[in-house]
Amino acid sequence: METTKDIHLSRRQRCNDSPGEFELGPSLRILSWRDPILDRHGFPVSSEYAELFWLPTLGPSVLWLLRRVSSLLTRVNDSVTIESELLGAMLGLKYGKARDSLIEKTIRRCIYFSVAKIVGSDSIAFKTSLGPLSQRQLDRLPEALKALHSKCSPQDLSARLMREELQAKKLAMTLVQMGVANDEIPSELEVLNFESDVAARVATSLL
Repeated sequence: METTKDIHLSRRQRCNDSPGEFELGPSLRILSWRDPILDRHGFPVSSEYAELFWLPTLGPSVLWLLRRVSSLLTRVNDSVTIESELLGAMLGLKYGKARDSLIEKTIRRCIYFSVAKIVGSDSIAFKTSLGPLSQRQLDRLPEALKALHSKCSPQDLSARLMREELQAKKLAMTLVQMGVANDEIPSELEVLNFESDVAARVATSLL
């Protein structure tokens, strides 16, 4: 049985398409990227957690884009088409016909950090909730923010358990790509030392 380290996908492999293949047209169809785990346990992109701890990693333009998208999707139930120039104007980001306009770069950055994914030639799905920072991301924060992070995590949310569930989901998706049947996923995850209830929830989310 392969270990956790053996079953690893690069950032490029985890995305449906690479950011370099995305080119923003005159309009963009925006969709909601549903994730049962994040929807249940995650931090909304408008939360203080996202502003304090995700902003230094994603950058302000990405976080503002996620917040604007979340607001738009809340009003129109998971799908909206908007002119690219208008979307850029909402964020103070220029959109032009030339490739690599500011709004296009921001969307590509969303894809790079896996908070958005390409779902069609003119469609992007965005996450509206974020998980806790990974240990690697935490290590890159200034010391003052690291200390604040350890004190400000909500009492009703165990970051450790959520990280475990997110990791289990990534591994489950990898196992599916390797040809493992859905009904075998729970037992395979238990072999990798995940709790049975976590394994069962993750397997159900893949159906």
